[in-house]
Amino acid sequence: MKKVGEWFLNHLKLVLAILTFGITFIVIGVVMLNSFTSYKDYEAKFNANDLEVRSASAAQPTRTEIDDNYKAAYKNKLLFAADDLKVSTTQDSYLNDGFIDLTEKGGTVSLALELQEKSFVDIEFVISSEYKTKDADENEIFGVQDLLSNAGFVVNGEVMEDAVNLENSGNGPEWHHLVMAGFALPAGPVNVTISNQSGKNAMMPQIKAINFYSSQVLSIAEEAA
Repeated sequence: MKKVGEWFLNHLKLVLAILTFGITFIVIGVVMLNSFTSYKDYEAKFNANDLEVRSASAAQPTRTEIDDNYKAAYKNKLLFAADDLKVSTTQDSYLNDGFIDLTEKGGTVSLALELQEKSFVDIEFVISSEYKTKDADENEIFGVQDLLSNAGFVVNGEVMEDAVNLENSGNGPEWHHLVMAGFALPAGPVNVTISNQSGKNAMMPQIKAINFYSSQVLSIAEEAA
């Protein structure tokens, strides 16, 4: 015991440093845990209030962009391939190798869904465009500049407006993911349409899929009898 006591006396600074570090570590851990819990509580209250307020207003996403690396934040999903989508057109043929192409005569692609409860919703459009034009130097440019001004994307009656360029290298279809994230939608119908603008059939994007991700369960709307 004497040797142990002598060791403690000889290493008093080390012992005190270890004790201080241990206590500090515990205090920091408690503070961080409390801060994290407080933040999660704040985030939940903010999201609930945001959903309540924005779901009572016109349908608008919080961001709209081409995001080929998009990862869904919501657990509920409905995925629609080209042949699952409703198409209205005067074209004789529009389904080509697994995608819808309405660049000849134009038309409308639509989906009718249903929410049982108000929900956050992200919509992911898998699209391409081989539209060709020339820049001021007569260089060929493929794809559609300012896509949403040249093709109509409508969600629950609201026309989507944002600066989005759909690019292509000129080597056939190149599938990009147009993501409209952060909708706050009320319970009830969720109607989505994509249609050509007058005189701009060639700018209508080719459509491979439309995917929906939501915080609440989203289902296919029943057709009226």
